[in-house]
This record gives sequence, C-alpha cells and structure tokens, in this order.
Amino acid sequence: MAMKKFSPVRTITKGNIEKVPGDKPGVYRIKNAEGDVLYIGKAKGGRLDDRIAEHKGEFEGGTRFQYKTTPSKEAAESLERREIREYKPPKNKDK
Repeated sequence: MAMKKFSPVRTITKGNIEKVPGDKPGVYRIKNAEGDVLYIGKAKGGRLDDRIAEHKGEFEGGTRFQYKTTPSKEAAESLERREIREYKPPKNKDK
C-alpha cells in the first residue's frame, strides 16, 4: 500500500483549517512563507484541525501548514519523530 503524502501547503486560515480532518490522528508541519519548516507536531487522538488552529500566530512567520493523517496514534508518534529528525525544526525540542 502506497504511503499517503503530506497535503499541499496551505495558509493557516479558518477556511483551510475546516478542510482538515478532525477525527483522525496525524502529523502536521508549520511553515513560513519561504517554505521553511518551523515546527512539527502530532495529533494522536484526532483533533488534527484543532492542533493546527492552536498554532495560528504562535510562531513568527508561521503562516502555512501541511498535514498527513495516519492510521493510528502510534503511527503519528513515529512519523513525528522521523520528521523532526529529518527537518530539525527550530521550534521543536529535541526528540
């Protein structure tokens, strides 16, 4: 089975967040306008839309997001760790 890719990059707006599935676990990236990853987070028990909304305006320049749903909270935790190791976002603590 092919692994689903991250969503296209979208601006953090109420309308775009409403399109994010709120009932699935997943991982999200907060990016700046240049496309740099500032933060990577997870939503283990769903609430992917809420987690992204919570970060609106939290990070200087963090105006965009991407997300990827996962089949389980364990898969979200694993993907988050891999993403943080790969991108080393400045707003994440070492994991």
